[in-house]
Amino acid sequence: MTSDKKILVVGAGLAGLASAYTLRKNGFDVTVLEAASHPGGRVVRRNVGGFQIELGANMFLETYAAAGQMAEELGVPLKRTPVPIHSGIYRNGRFHGLYGDNRPGNLWKTARTILSFRLLPPRGVWQAVRFARMLQARKDDLSFDDHSRMLDLDTGESVAEFFETKIGTESLEWLFGPGLTGYTFAHPEQIGAAYAMATLWHVGLNGVAWPCLPEGGIGAFVDALVRACGPSVKLSAPVRRIVLEDGAARGAVTDAGLIEADAVICATTATAALEIAPDLPPTVGDVLRRVTYSKCCRVFFGVDSSPFPQGWYAVAFPRQTGTLVAGMSDAAVLAPETVPKGKALIDALVIDKQAEILFALSDDRVRERVLSEVLGFFPEMSREPLFTRVHRWPEAMCLAPGGTMTALYRMRREGFGGVKGLFLAGDYMGVPSVNAALQSGLDAAAAAAECLRLG
Repeated sequence: MTSDKKILVVGAGLAGLASAYTLRKNGFDVTVLEAASHPGGRVVRRNVGGFQIELGANMFLETYAAAGQMAEELGVPLKRTPVPIHSGIYRNGRFHGLYGDNRPGNLWKTARTILSFRLLPPRGVWQAVRFARMLQARKDDLSFDDHSRMLDLDTGESVAEFFETKIGTESLEWLFGPGLTGYTFAHPEQIGAAYAMATLWHVGLNGVAWPCLPEGGIGAFVDALVRACGPSVKLSAPVRRIVLEDGAARGAVTDAGLIEADAVICATTATAALEIAPDLPPTVGDVLRRVTYSKCCRVFFGVDSSPFPQGWYAVAFPRQTGTLVAGMSDAAVLAPETVPKGKALIDALVIDKQAEILFALSDDRVRERVLSEVLGFFPEMSREPLFTRVHRWPEAMCLAPGGTMTALYRMRREGFGGVKGLFLAGDYMGVPSVNAALQSGLDAAAAAAECLRLG
């Protein structure tokens, strides 16, 4: 099927590329306009001295159905991480290990950590058990592909408020919170309870939600998606305004002038959508203003060897420890092929207000402060890394504050304020993740195609 209807996609992140790929596959005339000089949005890859650094999103989960299906269509093999994901949480002067997968030896080591009561007091252990049982009972609803079944959990509470009123705070502060922070780059007060439950189930408590990587890294997946979109992707082409007139989308204004279209898919962050579409109906604008993002500063160190215990991927520092760094990981454990053989790539994460402080400093000063902090916990860490790369990320992960997923779901079902030919896509449209970004792009493409077929 071919169509003479023109569709404009604003943004070449995962959501925009998924929309364009689907529309082009179905014969539509589609153009993607991307402000940056590279596609992928918040998937950003850099190569330094043989190290492949993923500055943004860096993995899939095997429970990401939309992502898995698209990878298969694109011919990009997905492979499991080579070893179970072991990690540690710092408390009382030492790291307490948590060991991945369901093998008896690792289960026993994790149980020993929990039952020693050095990480959690007895009350905290009981809270953790209660919460795990609750998520187990709702596991079929905690989906990254269809979040409609978990909207009853999206009550307007943050996960901090949820634990305080229904579970107890010890398990959040010292067990679940550090892991959640490592995934969302935010504190529990900033994260919606429903989003947190889905995330904690899939990245911590669900033994079958194994991390997997596209062969060649997530950047290779983006490259394949861009190739499939063909010449429709235009880089360094910022959109200044999406034109909405007489209750319909008419196109977009760029530096080269007006580009007319029969439908527009805005596949940017919610913040950017508000800026470039100032004429959105109040009902839509009010919902988008509820969407928030975490902020972080990531400092990558290429080193000759990891300072972590053998096989550990990450360590976390609960904020009660008062540290600058919220967590650290070694990309060589997750994806050995992304670093030279025998080397390690340490990713030190600083979030929220601490990150804002680092934003204002030079790279050299950031390196000095973060490396000094790391050496305090890992004296064996190289004082002269092979290289350092600082990445400031003022809008990192969507946090889906309490009630936001429900509001966005209703907004989409009600047709984006009744504006004909306008569709929104992005990770904020579902349970925030790589999968949600791709799924939202597929949904927007299907809705746009249906709209144009009906005239």
